[in-house]
Amino acid sequence: MEMRKLQKTGGSTYIVSLPKHWILSSKLKQGDSVSMIIDENGLLTLDPAPGSRRLSSRVEVYVEDDDESQHMLRRLIGLYISGHDEIVLRSRTRIPAEIRKVVRDFTRKVIGPEIVEESSNVISIQDVADHSHLDMKKILRRMHLMSRSMHIDAMDSMLSGNTELAGDVVSRDDEVDRLYWFVSKQQSMVLRDLATARKMGLTVAEASFYLSASKALERIADHAARIAHSAASLPAEKLPDKLVKGLQSYSTAVIAALDQSVEALMKGDMDGANVVADESERIRESGEALIQQIMDHRGKFVVPLARVVESLERSGLYSADIAEIAINLGGAPKK
Repeated sequence: MEMRKLQKTGGSTYIVSLPKHWILSSKLKQGDSVSMIIDENGLLTLDPAPGSRRLSSRVEVYVEDDDESQHMLRRLIGLYISGHDEIVLRSRTRIPAEIRKVVRDFTRKVIGPEIVEESSNVISIQDVADHSHLDMKKILRRMHLMSRSMHIDAMDSMLSGNTELAGDVVSRDDEVDRLYWFVSKQQSMVLRDLATARKMGLTVAEASFYLSASKALERIADHAARIAHSAASLPAEKLPDKLVKGLQSYSTAVIAALDQSVEALMKGDMDGANVVADESERIRESGEALIQQIMDHRGKFVVPLARVVESLERSGLYSADIAEIAINLGGAPKK
């Protein structure tokens, strides 16, 4: 750490000298402008290239002949989320065809990365998106609408026996994953560069809370996909009317909790958030009671329906988590 003393010039102006090596490495000269960013903890950061800088990070991955494709996909997603803008795969011989397929799947699964160079032993992936221009709250809104519609359609497919609709719900889960990974990368960028946080209009604390909310929404979408899978495994026999009404009522309550929790997060509605948080125990108790009703019946539908209720219950509890995030965000330091 390098210490510098404040000096006073004129009647009310304080100045501090800047290290010469920083000036030279930043290619600054007399008369140039730098931006000053003050975070919520009072830390002052100088940006030598205001408005034009974008931190980039490059990483190289060496591909071995016995690398498993499933592990490579996880690794690429992890590097993307960590904030790397350029990922270069290299091999001493030739990159296997299966790994090349994984790379293409990866670029389709995430937002931004594109293959910019490819040879027999090198693949270069570049993130071409400007992540700081997309509002985290708008992405959360999109995730909410998608996970909500997935749950409604999953329940409709289960009660109507529409396997095509169930398959469509499952396919939509990939899009929610893409948005969650995008928010994860944004949060990594904010942690690396306070100028990015300022550009996005966020504090570090807000970005962390929004990431937690996006994770809850991603899990809610996962449970919608599980309901759709259960719908596909239900037998053709007609479900008892009492169970159908119970499932519809419970699903409606869970969707209402999801809607209210996201609205509370977006609007800073502490009262609305507390209502959802208070409802979490009733959601749990209602789910357990409904599962008991299902278990009192006999038939091949018992196990799939019990799984459906478990997924609905988990979604309701994730909604309560979002409500708690809204409450915690309300007490976070402001910009």
